[in-house]
Amino acid sequence: MQKKDVYFPMFINLNGKNICIFGAGKIALRRTKTMLEMGANVKIVAPSILDEFYSIKSDKLVIVKDFYSEKYLEDVFIVLSITNDNKVNDKVYIDCKNRNIIVNIASDKNKCDFLFPGVICNENYTVGVCANGKNHKLAKNLVCTIRDFLQRRKDFEN
Repeated sequence: MQKKDVYFPMFINLNGKNICIFGAGKIALRRTKTMLEMGANVKIVAPSILDEFYSIKSDKLVIVKDFYSEKYLEDVFIVLSITNDNKVNDKVYIDCKNRNIIVNIASDKNKCDFLFPGVICNENYTVGVCANGKNHKLAKNLVCTIRDFLQRRKDFEN
């Protein structure tokens, strides 16, 4: 029997892959930092940019102060749309589907090819936590609990 609303935990190498994020608020900032830690090339596109983006020191980050346009989908592997404008999010979704680009519309899990997990990572392991798009607080609490556990258990480092 097929389970409904359960996601397969696939780990993918993002090193050198082009990621475009539409929106530049707090959630976009967290996801940008995670993608950069994974080695991705990240382009942020938004008409208004949170100041903290400009303090990120990375040659893999490009910040474009602009409104959404399909031109930003060229040569992109994954798109995240984290705007507070449903019309923009819907347009991003349709354009990505038409181009076979993997997309995540943060405001609508039904328009996500994948869910963005909570991530715990070091050179020896990567742990991803997902609450199937239903309970973000639960996922956050699980990440904190697992991170605390792993920090206390140094035997997991080898």
